[in-house]
Amino acid sequence: MSYSLHRWVRRPHLMSLLLTLTVAGCVGGGSDDGESGQSSAVAGDSDQQTCSNPGKGAAPQCDMPAVVPVSCADDTPTEGGRSYPVTLDSASGETIAFQVLEPIGGIDCEVGHPLVLHGHGFGGSRNTDGFESYREAGFVVISIDQRGFGESTGTVRVMDPEFEGQDLVQILDWAEDNLDYLQRRHEPDLPEALNPNPVVGAIGGSYGGGFQLLLHGLDPRQRLDALVPDITWYDLRYSLNPGNVIKTGWDLVLVAGGEAGSLSNGNDGLDPIIREILAQGATLNRFPEAGLDFFYYHSPAYRCTGEPVSVSDSPDLLNYQINPPAYDVEPTPYPKVDVLLTQGMKDTLFNFNEAWRNFECLQSLGGDVRLLTHQTGHILPVEAPDEAQPAEYVDPTAGLLEIPGFQGAAGKFACGDISISDTTLNWLQHHLQGKPLAGFFDGTDSEVCLSLDDGQSISVPMDSFPAPDLEGGVLQGASVVERSVTTELPVASGYEAVATATQSPAALLLGQAGESGVILGGIPTARLTVSDLAGRSSCEVELDPYSAGCDPIVFVGLGKRAEGESRWQLIDDQVMPVRGLKDQEVIELVGVAEALAPGDELALLVYGFHPQYPASWSRDALVPYVNLEGLVQLPVLQGELTGDR
Repeated sequence: MSYSLHRWVRRPHLMSLLLTLTVAGCVGGGSDDGESGQSSAVAGDSDQQTCSNPGKGAAPQCDMPAVVPVSCADDTPTEGGRSYPVTLDSASGETIAFQVLEPIGGIDCEVGHPLVLHGHGFGGSRNTDGFESYREAGFVVISIDQRGFGESTGTVRVMDPEFEGQDLVQILDWAEDNLDYLQRRHEPDLPEALNPNPVVGAIGGSYGGGFQLLLHGLDPRQRLDALVPDITWYDLRYSLNPGNVIKTGWDLVLVAGGEAGSLSNGNDGLDPIIREILAQGATLNRFPEAGLDFFYYHSPAYRCTGEPVSVSDSPDLLNYQINPPAYDVEPTPYPKVDVLLTQGMKDTLFNFNEAWRNFECLQSLGGDVRLLTHQTGHILPVEAPDEAQPAEYVDPTAGLLEIPGFQGAAGKFACGDISISDTTLNWLQHHLQGKPLAGFFDGTDSEVCLSLDDGQSISVPMDSFPAPDLEGGVLQGASVVERSVTTELPVASGYEAVATATQSPAALLLGQAGESGVILGGIPTARLTVSDLAGRSSCEVELDPYSAGCDPIVFVGLGKRAEGESRWQLIDDQVMPVRGLKDQEVIELVGVAEALAPGDELALLVYGFHPQYPASWSRDALVPYVNLEGLVQLPVLQGELTGDR
């Protein structure tokens, strides 16, 4: 099996150590900035377009001159370059707000202009200027205030097909009815009733990626031709609750950012159903089943797996009894579409596994679907600097103390030397305007670009990419190296783990990089047995799996250590919770991409407490310690991993 490794000259740069929580969804960098810079708005500057939101479902009050959309039929001025807001009454009785940013350089009524939809991150709002490179290239951009954010009213339902989804379809309907300069073309895969079809693409990161997949699956006229979702989710049950352990670090940030981003604009904040799901989760240390169904319905996995969901006769959520969700949209497959998926390897909210599952689903439809990764994403860079770690000053062989951190700083928004921003624009130019793909896309039709570090990447064939089947099972294939692991001493869980949070993780050695180094890339797995001090690896059948004596929690991830060093570094800051007693159960670890230098050691790190899950450690006082043993399957793309097999 051959893989192409790419190295480029690294340039010095400054890494910010400040934790900056922005309304754009706590993203370290990405496709959600709108390229704001020199403004080219002609009809009404941004200060004339400010709208006050009275809330309570009332329409925003906009103090601005009336702006009439360009009409080629009515011979209105076609200079272009304007930016103006539009508000609509939604089907749910709320207000939908969005911004139209015309092409720069004039409206071409003969050829027309493709439309690009833009969505903001969670807690954010629309852009009222920017997108110069898109508009100068001939695109008209619509930047959207999603339901409950900016000037769009209502509660935040997190991409509910029956609320946010219907709003998005209505925005497309408005654009098709009111922007008669939109470019149209005959789509041979569509019925005659839908032709000629407007040429439409979409961009955005995180929440702004989620809207693209929601709209594409829901739009009855199938108007989306090309998508570029960055750092978005596949299954919110996995995103927010991996291994049935609530990801409390990110969940708390999202709640704070979402509520602040909505309530500060006079909106109603998170929907009562979501608030109750979160409240029950905080109380019980697990999400209610009805809440997990709600998250699933709002995920691409709903359409990709085709498994329906319904409200039970006795739901465990009070709000379901007061105002139950309809779940009226059937889980039909997505239509074929061209998609450039981009994903951050260090993203600890929506990790690489989600991008890979979206890729598998969308590629199976037959469109042009590609996957490139980068070194940023949802990043909370909170960790102690190396010089503050006790191991720098005390006997490094003791390995007793370590100041835990959430994760390290982000890197570049690029895969090697391939700028994700450049690929996003070129992708839309190719699929919407017919222009050729740039040279940086060479090979990406058959290979995944994995970012190993700033300036370094490796190309991995799609058809043999190291990832386990969606249905489960261990990682298999020619690149897989398997290693056995066993804890020498019990690992603390629950209260004991919290009390000893500064204790270094247990490091279960997997091997050492040979003289040419090692490159890891893919989604590792492990078949693990987790037992208590009495040797039990399972609970009695009649007991609830969350019962006392059955509910330890540990966190596992791959770590590396340079030769001669004492501290282990968690690769890509990725950990996976393992909840409960286990008897040779297969665990899908989080995908990684990392280059190990010659002599670097590789280990499975086991934590009883991790700051990414600050409030979701085990409450089971009957299992204060666990032992762990099993086999780990590693995706080794290049090099030799020496050590016991």
